[in-house]
Amino acid sequence: MMKALPLALALLLPSLQAAEFKSNWSGTRPWVGPEYWGNPLYDWETKDGAVVAHAAKDRLLHLLTHQVGNAETGFSAEVEVDLAPPDKVSNPTAVWAGLAVGVRGMMDDPRHVAVGAKEWIEAGIRADGRLILGKEAVSDKPLGGKGPVRLELRYASGELSLQGTRGERTANVSLKCEAAELKGNLCLAAMSPRRAEDKRGPILARFRDWKVGGDGVVETGVEPFGPILWTQYTRQGSTVKLQAQMGPVGKNDSQEAVLELKEGGKWKEAAKASIDGLSRTALFRVEVPKGPADYRVTYPWAGGVSEWSGRIIEDPARQGGEFRVGVFSCDHGYAFPLPTMTRNVAVQDPHLMFFAGDQIYEGYGGFGVVRAPVEKAALDYLRKYYQFGWTWRELLKDRPSVILPDDHDVFQGNLWGAGGGHVKRIDEGGYIMAPAWVKAVERTQTGHLPDPVDPAPIKGGIGVYFTEMTWGGVPIAILEDRKWKSGPLSVLPKNRMQLKPEEVDVPGASMLGERQEKFLGEWSTKTEAEPVRLVLSQTIFCKGHTHTGPELKKNRFDWDSNGWPQSGRRRALEPLKGDNTLMLHGDQHLGLLVRQGVDDWGDGPWAMMVPGTSNGWPRAWWPESGSITGDFTDPFGNKFSVLAAANPEKGSNRLNPRATDPPEKVAQLKGSGHGIVKIAPDRKSAVIEMWRYAFDAKSPKPGDQFEGFPQILHFGKE
Repeated sequence: MMKALPLALALLLPSLQAAEFKSNWSGTRPWVGPEYWGNPLYDWETKDGAVVAHAAKDRLLHLLTHQVGNAETGFSAEVEVDLAPPDKVSNPTAVWAGLAVGVRGMMDDPRHVAVGAKEWIEAGIRADGRLILGKEAVSDKPLGGKGPVRLELRYASGELSLQGTRGERTANVSLKCEAAELKGNLCLAAMSPRRAEDKRGPILARFRDWKVGGDGVVETGVEPFGPILWTQYTRQGSTVKLQAQMGPVGKNDSQEAVLELKEGGKWKEAAKASIDGLSRTALFRVEVPKGPADYRVTYPWAGGVSEWSGRIIEDPARQGGEFRVGVFSCDHGYAFPLPTMTRNVAVQDPHLMFFAGDQIYEGYGGFGVVRAPVEKAALDYLRKYYQFGWTWRELLKDRPSVILPDDHDVFQGNLWGAGGGHVKRIDEGGYIMAPAWVKAVERTQTGHLPDPVDPAPIKGGIGVYFTEMTWGGVPIAILEDRKWKSGPLSVLPKNRMQLKPEEVDVPGASMLGERQEKFLGEWSTKTEAEPVRLVLSQTIFCKGHTHTGPELKKNRFDWDSNGWPQSGRRRALEPLKGDNTLMLHGDQHLGLLVRQGVDDWGDGPWAMMVPGTSNGWPRAWWPESGSITGDFTDPFGNKFSVLAAANPEKGSNRLNPRATDPPEKVAQLKGSGHGIVKIAPDRKSAVIEMWRYAFDAKSPKPGDQFEGFPQILHFGKE
């Protein structure tokens, strides 16, 4: 098992001291609270001051703030649990509830373990009334009767013991084990081989009064996560749109959050915002005078006030100097919470964070995908998106960000939105998830963006977010290159893979759609005299890979790339021809720096596509010529010139970061990383950096960037 990187551990070690914990649950809500992480979120709730779990496979509620450190010094854990209804369980020896200790994963970070636990020691009561400890130890006799059982777990002198008490009856079981086996997260558990949504009804476990203590229990250094989870914002002149992502608070909790700004050393209320019921977001719009401003979001919680604070930075154009943009995409989740990358990005200190899409994947955190009903599907999405915010929140709070949802963010392996509409097959064109759910997803990721330039919704009432902004003295266009794109099944015959390039460029096939094409044309005319301008979208406007899939086999057409439809690509790139446009993208799990060609090689904009922050589905750019740079034509007939490429290591697709291989090492070998764009103070040139996953930004070395990087682009004719 891979140990967490030393610098990441160093952040946690100062607070590792003996500590005690006692639960303080109250109220009713579909969430247990900020000190806990429930797997999955929708199967753990607080009800009338107790925690209620739907028992099923791997249902664990992790305590984030405390864990077992050195068990040799002794520790204890106890909880009251009522496992019901035991009389309806067909296999009572396979159903149990109680405690899990020594909970570990593929990385030592307690946050990683919370979303990806791999091993633990169970300590609980089965549905037949017998106590269990570990895989084999079972009490001699069951606890008769019904009602709650008090479980008390102790470790001393190499022995782990569990006592259960119901009324005046007690049962005991013990297990010899090494102290090292007990190091790790502490959890509540509710286990059953039956699905939580089984038609026979749920198997519920109700918990009260959870306590842990002893010299072996230490604080983790992980801050409580919520009820204000994080913030994300943009600033245009004096107008700031700031969105707070909340935990799923209950109906009886406050439905309003407050934004305060610091003026003259004192906090002053600037705005209030209601919490959206499905996305669990609170969106603020405020006017902030020129210059930086400290802010905090406050929310009443647990008899006090919870807060999350940050800094609204001033436009870097006012300071002169270079303008830095961090570019990220495609986090497959196995290296969560990306401790090495986030530490390095903090050092690189971008003025703008751009997340090009696939902030989550359907398999994020395990437990599959919930597609209906809408409320449960929303909680399923949120538990995944919460991991994104948990990863990046320390950076998001102090700098503006652009976050664009891509196909996996909306639980859709490929996204051809076709202007909206509900479909059952992805390639028909439309959305497979309910419109209300899609709107909630887009709200979580894009609600803080500047207002859309053309806000009319598409079919199903789904909103739009394509817009423009200026930051760092650079005009920026933000596109939705998925929302109007045609589904291949709706415009092409079934034998489309055998057609010639010109035969798939059919009339009526859409990429950006008329509304975005109009916007892009007008924006381009308005900004054509600028020395440099940026265009942000989900994926690159050509087929920028040659090999794909687990075996990295050569492939031909890729309808998900923006190489198709060719006429739509041309209409998008035509207004951007020339030397002053840089497009930024993600999506394809490898990095590329290209110059797009419209009529000829080199007459279009530059385009930078970044690899995934933790690459999953492998892709590579391995042209038949053997040279990865030069002028190329993709299978659709589009011209582009490659300046540099960031490929994975061959054979890395066979690694398994979820079971056998160290996750951060896998991220490195699979070509994961991120991009930094450094635009010069005169805005006439830029350094394009493509960083590998594992390096130290405080002392970078040759080889820390992918081969061929950095590159220097010069904007405008010299």
